Amino acid sequence: MSRRIITGLTCAALAFGGALIAGCGDDEEDSGSAATTEAPASTGEAAAPAADEGAAVEISMKNNKMVPEETTAKVGQKITWTNDDGYPHNVTATDGADFKSDDFATGTYEYTPTKAGEIKYVCTLHDGQNGTITVTE
Repeated sequence: MSRRIITGLTCAALAFGGALIAGCGDDEEDSGSAATTEAPASTGEAAAPAADEGAAVEISMKNNKMVPEETTAKVGQKITWTNDDGYPHNVTATDGADFKSDDFATGTYEYTPTKAGEIKYVCTLHDGQNGTITVTE
């Protein structure tokens, strides 16, 4: 029997029963590390991605655009605008909230909404650089 067949049979035997040994293969393909991973139990339902409600909503100011122009946040969730252009921008609410940043060429501006609703905002320095945030409970 060749070494490849023996190695393949060994890997198959180790994988039986839900445990998988990583790193099985011949010497040329072996990375030298072996890790054991348990197979996840199947419930018959697709797992929903875990939502990190505490994470900040990130908005980039790039090429005189808000990226993304439309986004969603929850009440109490921090929203962070980052100037990725290297020349001044600002963030000014025009409807649904009351905030206004100073002009900033580098760095970030942060705002945390306190009520649900729609917030429209602009950069007052660049016509057409605007966005909308839908804030949910």
